[in-house]
Amino acid sequence: MRPCLLRGCLALLASLLAACSSFDRHWHDAARGQSQATRWDGHWQSGQNVYANGAFHHGRLRCVLVPLPDKSLTAYFHANWLIFSGDYDMALEPVGPPQGKVRKYKGTHDLPEMFGGTYHYRATIAGDHFTADYACRIDHGIFDLRLTPRKESSPSHPQH
Repeated sequence: MRPCLLRGCLALLASLLAACSSFDRHWHDAARGQSQATRWDGHWQSGQNVYANGAFHHGRLRCVLVPLPDKSLTAYFHANWLIFSGDYDMALEPVGPPQGKVRKYKGTHDLPEMFGGTYHYRATIAGDHFTADYACRIDHGIFDLRLTPRKESSPSHPQH
């Protein structure tokens, strides 16, 4: 293997491991009640992209929501797709006042153009149910998550 290719592979592996440990830290801190963060577990599903068998792209999705003083949320996500997984975070800004137990948010997340560019999100939290839709240049779809109890659960990265 060429030295520059090997260095590139090692740098990529190191960055993936660092991202993974960052999400895990938020997930476990929320489980231990070390913050006001809440943990959510569920799935995402594309509304546009399909596998060869005709099923829409989908995967497990977990999230840690951290409330901020201005009523916005920092959302830390860990998404799975086939054998791949990745972490990302974003700010979710409130949209209007809460209506009972229902709160609405919006947010954006920038990815390179080859992965769709800017993703736009509209999210709703109603009790223990967190739903969102997303759209970008190359895809649109949904998130569907449920509140997870504050206790340690199964390993963060289950075997596929």
